[in-house]
Amino acid sequence: MAAKYHWTTGPISSSLGLDHIMVDVLNNTSTTRSVRINVYDLTDGAPVLMYTKNVLIKAFSSINKKIEASESAIWEVRIIASSKRILAWVGGQDEGIMNLDGNVVLSSQFQLI
Repeated sequence: MAAKYHWTTGPISSSLGLDHIMVDVLNNTSTTRSVRINVYDLTDGAPVLMYTKNVLIKAFSSINKKIEASESAIWEVRIIASSKRILAWVGGQDEGIMNLDGNVVLSSQFQLI
């Protein structure tokens, strides 16, 4: 079985006006990869899984997922993949699809867990 890599944004406190979370994942390898995206609501302390999706991403391509999150005060995104060359970007956005300050996590800012 291939090694699994788990990345997390860590807890993110929602900015005022949060409507949804956008997750972009890039497969930076020469083979199709399976990736799992988990989004947790941490508002009440214990993590509550509010979104999970397994996706296949073709070689050198990307996918994006829009997750409803207007009720979340604190949230976290986890990415699980079989390659370290999977990159992700997460942004908390308002209704107008504008990225909110403090709610954007670049691939280099994800923590390997």
